Amino acid sequence: MNIAVLISNAYGYASIVCWVVVLMPQIHLNYKRKSCDGVSLTFYLMWSLGDLLNLAGALLENLILTAILLPLYYILTDGIVLSQFYLYRGNHPRVHDEESALLPASDSEIHSHNHQQLASKKMFIFRTRSLLILACLILLAITFAAHFCSANPEWLAHLDLRKVIAQICGYISAAVYLGAYFPQLLRNYRTKSTEGLSMLMFIIVILANITYCLSILTFQKPTYEYLKTYASWLIGASGTIWLELAVLYQFYLYRHRSSHAH
Repeated sequence: MNIAVLISNAYGYASIVCWVVVLMPQIHLNYKRKSCDGVSLTFYLMWSLGDLLNLAGALLENLILTAILLPLYYILTDGIVLSQFYLYRGNHPRVHDEESALLPASDSEIHSHNHQQLASKKMFIFRTRSLLILACLILLAITFAAHFCSANPEWLAHLDLRKVIAQICGYISAAVYLGAYFPQLLRNYRTKSTEGLSMLMFIIVILANITYCLSILTFQKPTYEYLKTYASWLIGASGTIWLELAVLYQFYLYRHRSSHAH
């Protein structure tokens, strides 16, 4: 077997190992707290949508095995986390209960009602902004694809519909992955806390994305055609690393508040 293929497979399997365990810290933390209040639901919904598009594109483009197995496994683990949102719905952080216990009964009810109204309003704003961000990213991906087609008319003459759909899925998937992190970043910024969020999960995600990119880049000599085929998957994996680092920075920035909340 070619040495490049062996190296690519090694990176690919390392990436798979990372993705196999990546959600375990967050799943365990949610189970331990019996709450998903620290995690943005929009983040996981968009992440799941990205995984579905990623899998569809990988299958249509007939990519290397790593690029097909990973999104398939992502979808399974996404389902576990999303089921926790359903199981632990209505559960609130302990800090709210402690605040309510210090208030008289009537004041506590008013405080609880006002808090629920404020939380609902903030959730609506978060979801609206997230949808706008997603729409902008998808529009950007479509614009890029349209520009590419107009700039390469000879490519249209030899159009392969299956490959076109695969690339569209890949670029939209990349846009969704990039957009998914903004709801979580906004949530952390507004609450000035990362309580309920697993730092280890984001560290593993970074390692998984780095090894995933390396598995693609080392598979063969990176020719223009090869890079063009995998461009959307490389953008989706490498682009999110910077956003994941931004989340890790928030862990550092809000570390005192989060530790105090515990």
